[in-house]
Amino acid sequence: MQLKIEEVIELIYRIFKKITYDQYAVYISEELAESEVDGHPDHGLQLIPYYLELAKGNPVDIGGTKVRPINPKAEVEIKGENLVEVNGNFTFGQVVLRKTVEYLVKKDLEYYVIFGKNVSHIGRLATFTRRLGAKGYISIIMARSPPLMALKGMTRRVVGNNPISIGSPELVIDTALSVTSFGNALHKLIRGEKFDEEVIVDKDGNLSRNPEDLIKGGSLLPIGGYKGFNLALGIDLITSSFAEDTDVNPFFAVAFKNRGDAAKKVIPKLPKGYPLLVKKRKEVIEVEESVWNKLKELA
Repeated sequence: MQLKIEEVIELIYRIFKKITYDQYAVYISEELAESEVDGHPDHGLQLIPYYLELAKGNPVDIGGTKVRPINPKAEVEIKGENLVEVNGNFTFGQVVLRKTVEYLVKKDLEYYVIFGKNVSHIGRLATFTRRLGAKGYISIIMARSPPLMALKGMTRRVVGNNPISIGSPELVIDTALSVTSFGNALHKLIRGEKFDEEVIVDKDGNLSRNPEDLIKGGSLLPIGGYKGFNLALGIDLITSSFAEDTDVNPFFAVAFKNRGDAAKKVIPKLPKGYPLLVKKRKEVIEVEESVWNKLKELA
């Protein structure tokens, strides 16, 4: 069924207003709805039941990996000038990113280096790069995820599928370092579907198309084989220098004001309609009726 984005935002807001601050509920509802609009349902409405469970103080098991609870009313602590330290105190990741962007924009400095720790599930890193891009900044952000990825032959999860995002006023790149995501696997499992290609490494180290093998303790396959795996390892190395192992999604970022005409050199290389180009927001979202009805019950 098709719904106006305002309807979806309002319903999500009502759900989260019950458990957190009004402003936090606004941030979360906007970010989850925008994920659906941009074609990323794995970071959209399907996360709501998990967030609610985490906010109750219960850890959630993601196929054998325990994710610690969310503190729904924790204050986000941010300090610094060009070197900025962010302590999310394990509240919603979308809230941490939105508050960080607001802090940087208000300071209005030429450049920043940012360290973020004690962050719960961070959502899409495009929250950071897109909103800074709208204010004239070029930025890059990377985050560590709980172990979820391995190479063929490995029988345990070794590193997270650590996402990275690069953004400017004209272009936003946001990708995890696995071929697919846990959310996509869950989406396939709910629909009773298998992947077209072998993107899962089961718990015995064999490649698989079956999303159930991931839920049973398997791993995601990295993009580019060892290259993607090593990039994830590098992000682990950076974030582990300032964050504890119990941190869910610590992040490191750099942002600076756009000084030149880099877009004029890069954008013309792309074919017309290239999906990463920042485009006008859609006004409707396609939502399964069963999912919508369940959300209305939660509201």
